[in-house]
Amino acid sequence: MIKIRSERPTCAVEEISPFLLGLAMILLVSCASRVRTAAKPVPQKPLTEPKLQASAESQWSWTDFMGEVREYSQARDALQRIMEENSVSGLSVYLIQRITPLSKAKGAEIQIFNLGIENPNTKKPIDEATVFRAERMGQPVLGYLVFKLVGDGLFDIDQPLHQYLPKPLPDYPNYADLKGDSRFKRLTARMILSHQSGLVNSRFASPDHKLAFEASPGKGFGYSEEGYKLLQFVLEQKFGQSINELAKSIVFGFLSLNHTSFVREPRYEGHFATAAGASAASADLDSDVSKTFYTNAKDYNRFIWTVAVNGGALAALASRPYFLREVSVRSATILEQPRPGIRPNFPKGLGWSCGWGKYEKGFIYRRFPNLMTFMGHRKQGTECYATSFMAAGRVTAISIFVVGNTRHSVTSQILRVMVGELDPPLDWLGFDLEAII
Repeated sequence: MIKIRSERPTCAVEEISPFLLGLAMILLVSCASRVRTAAKPVPQKPLTEPKLQASAESQWSWTDFMGEVREYSQARDALQRIMEENSVSGLSVYLIQRITPLSKAKGAEIQIFNLGIENPNTKKPIDEATVFRAERMGQPVLGYLVFKLVGDGLFDIDQPLHQYLPKPLPDYPNYADLKGDSRFKRLTARMILSHQSGLVNSRFASPDHKLAFEASPGKGFGYSEEGYKLLQFVLEQKFGQSINELAKSIVFGFLSLNHTSFVREPRYEGHFATAAGASAASADLDSDVSKTFYTNAKDYNRFIWTVAVNGGALAALASRPYFLREVSVRSATILEQPRPGIRPNFPKGLGWSCGWGKYEKGFIYRRFPNLMTFMGHRKQGTECYATSFMAAGRVTAISIFVVGNTRHSVTSQILRVMVGELDPPLDWLGFDLEAII
């Protein structure tokens, strides 16, 4: 097996029961959110990069959701068949698994699949430096950034956002449309991270191209890119840095996410995953957290593994939405508003908080629901999906990044090969729609 050392950014959580851990984390954030200061964020000291021990790929194995052992060679062959049958040009899958934190066993195992090519023109193979445009996948990272600021006493997740600005929000040109609608004064970071801002998803999708509320803040889930843009704007105004600079200093550097950014940086050129026929975007130094995010399977899996499994209490809280006041989802798809009398077909317990989705799948110890965290995005020849869960006595994190001219999503097939039937809410995320190149 390939081994990696356990990463501990703050405090260890292995020996605490899930219930007590949840209570402790709620109290921690409750106390931290009351501390307000104008201090600047301090760059975080990077974590030590895990040292991998070389091992023959033929020896790699892991356990799926039902406890069955999966072998590397069989999974690789199945993934290659999926690629051939679905016009997938490149595929990167990272899986990390460890015996549950409540056990005495230490160490974790990582499985790596980099198959195919980055670009049909260059024929360069997919590798650990390959970067994908992941858009929506940046939302949990922003949530983690906010909770790091909360933990340092620099931000209050429940303070109205307009109070962080030196002048009224409608006095800024991008928010002049909200003049006369006092509901903007109720918006908080918690509402936005759980998509309860009530703002339209995109002002440009409206006939008049104006920013407006389509629901009252805090009254239910309603996906809104405008909400995330507002949170980004407030953070940049408060701390005097771009959102990418903030993330570099307290997230990307700290977690050694060396191929992750909220902007497409010039250093990515020659390493960017692109489907045949897709237009190549130029380097852009402006960030938009609602749409612009670049990463790869290695970095993203490192992010969810550190936050969800090996992080301290505050870090774990950011990726465990069921310990917070998450909002239940009642919409047929992520982009739709709830419709009265309609009961969409999606997994039990579907909800959202702090940039993550969650749903229930079975039980842990026959008493507690097994709550699966997830995030996914599919657009323009790329599909990305990440999830973490506990099952069969092990905790697992897996990230899947695909590039190609696939008419239909292949994520569900890849998940079945790697970890079995998880019943992910891919239709709700819009993965069932045919891709537009």
